[in-house]
Amino acid sequence: MKKQHRKSLFSTAALVASFTLVITACGGNDVSSPQGASTGDSLGKLSLTMMLPTYSAEQMSGNSSILALLEEKTNTDLSVSWVPSSSYTDKLSATVASGELPKTFVALEPKASFIINAARSGMFWELGPYLQSYPNLSKMSDIVLSNASIDDKIYGLYRERDIARFGLMIRQDWLTNLGLQSPKNVDELYSVLKAFATEDPDQNGRQDTVGLAVGMQGNNIAGFKDMLVYLGGPNEWEVKDGQLIPAHMTEPYMDTLKFYKKLYDEKLINQDFALVQDGRTVMYKGKAGLWIDNMVDGKNIEDNIKKVSPDAEINLINRISGPKGEATRAGTGFLGMYMIPKTSVKTEDELKQILAYFDKVSEKDIQNLLKYGVEGKQYSIENGNYQLNSDPKLRAEMTDSNQFMILQDQIENYGTELEKLSTELFGDNATFAINNPAAPFISNTAIELGNELNKIIQDATVKFIMGKASEADWNQAVNQWLQGGGSKIIEEINAEYTKSATK
Repeated sequence: MKKQHRKSLFSTAALVASFTLVITACGGNDVSSPQGASTGDSLGKLSLTMMLPTYSAEQMSGNSSILALLEEKTNTDLSVSWVPSSSYTDKLSATVASGELPKTFVALEPKASFIINAARSGMFWELGPYLQSYPNLSKMSDIVLSNASIDDKIYGLYRERDIARFGLMIRQDWLTNLGLQSPKNVDELYSVLKAFATEDPDQNGRQDTVGLAVGMQGNNIAGFKDMLVYLGGPNEWEVKDGQLIPAHMTEPYMDTLKFYKKLYDEKLINQDFALVQDGRTVMYKGKAGLWIDNMVDGKNIEDNIKKVSPDAEINLINRISGPKGEATRAGTGFLGMYMIPKTSVKTEDELKQILAYFDKVSEKDIQNLLKYGVEGKQYSIENGNYQLNSDPKLRAEMTDSNQFMILQDQIENYGTELEKLSTELFGDNATFAINNPAAPFISNTAIELGNELNKIIQDATVKFIMGKASEADWNQAVNQWLQGGGSKIIEEINAEYTKSATK
C-alpha cells in the first residue's frame, strides 16, 4: 500500500484518539533537517557491519549472488553476523552491554528494557531529524514511527509490516458442505462455529470437529484480542474521559470472557487450548474450521490441511460487525528496527552514508530483489504466474534476504490467489482498524514487572473461560494486578499521554 494512503490508516474516531500521540512522537519531522544529507557517493564505498536474526538452519552464504547484487547496487561492502532468531534478543542484550556493537543491528524488541536504557544513555543516534533528507525514508509512516519511538524520539528505522493484518481464516469447503454463508457479524460467527462443531462439516459421519482453533501464543489466547475488538472493546488500551485504561478493565473484556466461556462450555473450541502452544496445529489436523490471527498464515494453513484433507479450501474474512460496527485491531506496523550505535558510528558523515544505504535498499528494484531474488535465477514468470526455482542451491542464496529490508511498499505481489487476497484485505483493514493509543508510551514499571503482571491477567482469563474462576475471582485478579504494580503502570502511561497531549 502506498505511503499517500498510510496517513489515513484508521477510522476518524481512532485518529482523534491518537492525534496528539502522533504529533509529538514524530517530532523529528518538525525540526529542520540536517543540511547536506550525503548520498554516500562522495565518501566512496561504505563498509557496513551488521547483526541480523536468521530464521533458517543454514545462514546466508557470504558468496550469495543476492548479497553480491545488494552490495553492487548500494556501493557497499556488507559484513553480516547472523544469529539464530531463538537466541537473538539474548545475544543482542549481551552485545549491547559489552559496547562492542556493529555499525547497525536489528532490534527485534525495540522496547526491551536494555534497548530503552541504552537509548536513554545516549548510545544510539537519534534518526528522526534526518529522515526528511532521503526520498524513501521520508515516506515512512508517522503513525508507525510513533509506535516505534522511545521517549518521543526516533532511534531506529522500522522494518515495515502491514499495520492491520488480522482476520479470520475459515474452512470454505466446510461452509459449502453445510450450505452456510460467510459470517458478517458476531452472532453469525457464533452460529457458524456451532455448526462446524455439531453438523459434521467434514462429512465423515462423526462429531469430531470444533468450530474455532485456540492455542496460547506466549501468555495470550490466540484470537482473544481480535474478538475483544469485534465485541466493541479496545486494542490494548482505551481512551475514556481523557484517560487511558487497560483493556482488561473494560466491560467488553468481560463480554469477551463470557463469549469464550460459552464456546468452551459448548465444546465449540478445542478443550485443551490452554496446553496448546500453537492453535494452528488443530487446523492442520483438519479438526477445526476457523483460525483468527494474521491472515498471511492463510496459505500455509491451507497447504498443511491439504496433507490430510486434499479438498480443503481456506477463505479469508476481515470484516466482522459487533455492537459498535465493523472493527479490527491494528498492530504496530513494524517488526523490529535497525539502530545505529554512536559507539561504532562516530561521525555524522558516516551516519548519513549509512542512512543513504538504507534509503537505496528501499527502492523498488531492491525491495523486489530481497523478496524474490533474481528473475531467471531464483524465480521465473510463466504465463503471468510466479514460479520459484526448485534448485536448492539457488534458493539458498536468498536465505533470510528479507532481513535486509526496511520499506516494503513497492513489492510486486507474485503470490497465490489467497496471498493476493490477504494483501488486499490488509489494505482494507487499514481503513477501519482500531489502534492502540498507548503504543508510543513507555512505563518503567511495565518494563520491570510487565511479564509478571500480565501473567496474573492471562491466568485469570484462562481460568474464567474454563469455569475454574467466577466473576468475583476475576475482579480479585484485577485488584491483584493493580496492587502489584498495575496502578503504577496506569499512572505512568497516563503521565506520558498527558505530556504528549500538551506539547
